[in-house]
Amino acid sequence: MNLDQAQDEYRNQRGKPDFVAALWWDALLLPGSLLLVSWGLLVFAFLTGYRVLIDHDYLLRASHLPWIAALGIFLADWQVMVLAMMMPCVFSQCVLLYRRHQERRRTQALFLLSYAVVWTIFALLAFLFDTLVHQMVRSWWWLYLHAQLIGALTLVVAGIVQWSPMKQRCLQRWQVQASHCVHSRPFDSLPRSWHWGWNYGRWCVESNWALMLLMVAIGMRNLLVIALLALLMFVEREVPLGKWFRLVSGGVFLVLALLWYVFPLLS
Repeated sequence: MNLDQAQDEYRNQRGKPDFVAALWWDALLLPGSLLLVSWGLLVFAFLTGYRVLIDHDYLLRASHLPWIAALGIFLADWQVMVLAMMMPCVFSQCVLLYRRHQERRRTQALFLLSYAVVWTIFALLAFLFDTLVHQMVRSWWWLYLHAQLIGALTLVVAGIVQWSPMKQRCLQRWQVQASHCVHSRPFDSLPRSWHWGWNYGRWCVESNWALMLLMVAIGMRNLLVIALLALLMFVEREVPLGKWFRLVSGGVFLVLALLWYVFPLLS
């Protein structure tokens, strides 16, 4: 069977339910496997005590590792965090990549790699900022005595961003671009697949930077917090009533900020 015959056979089969289901399973094999492995690693880390390796506070303050070594460990662990928390949000793109390109696995891998690079840059900046905060705590006695203020301010920022028109515009732009790619061919070559992963990653960072910063600041010690933040990011983008979840979560973050500051034991 030559290429033209194969394409004709594909067109004839693609409308059949069994074929569509098989296509979905094949398309989600790589991202689904990465999702399961990443959550498995997180659960293992929390059950065995290795969670300290994803705790930036431990790496910077208690591990006594050289700063560059702590950064390397954090960025390596960050890949697991991104796969666990953000992979459900890219399932639809992985399916489109699989359907529209002959080199299906390679295009998916390039898209995911480019997407991860964007989030790794965010993680690098977050780690640099956290290093600065630790230096301030060590050198400023008042801040050392009121260290819970850092977590409270992070919750305030997350709450305000959840309510802000900026967040709504970012989500709308992401939805428009994601819808546009269904009717266009932004990844009909390997370089363009990489470019699309980069752009898609940028839009995700624009939409979710405050929630991921919150996860970095106070959530990396608690598996339940990681799971809830991942669920929130998925719901507010993929569910029709996601706007109301976003607004409610903003209020919850502001209330938690007050409790975090008033009751330091929470931190």
